Amino acid sequence: MRLQLQHMVYDASEMYLVIEIRNNSGINFEIDYIEVYRANGNRNKKASHQKIPLTVLYKYRMPCSIMPGHRQRFIYVLPKYVLGADEKFVVELKELNGGRKVKLSWK
Repeated sequence: MRLQLQHMVYDASEMYLVIEIRNNSGINFEIDYIEVYRANGNRNKKASHQKIPLTVLYKYRMPCSIMPGHRQRFIYVLPKYVLGADEKFVVELKELNGGRKVKLSWK
């Protein structure tokens, strides 16, 4: 599985994330959830680490599953947000009825 942020665009009070999922495995990947949140603090010191979910305003072309050897591009629309100095965005993809989980993070 490959999770990739292709574009991040700000327009007025919204932020558009263009995300692509690529299934390089030999089995179908059914999506349980995709969660977008901001994380801050030090992960090694769990008391100071927190994940704050971001509200998704709209999902465009959100897939339910990705067939083996295929890829799917979709758009998430979020309220406009600018990261603080110690924060990063995280997108987490989880498989339905399975153990595969993919995380993408950036500052």
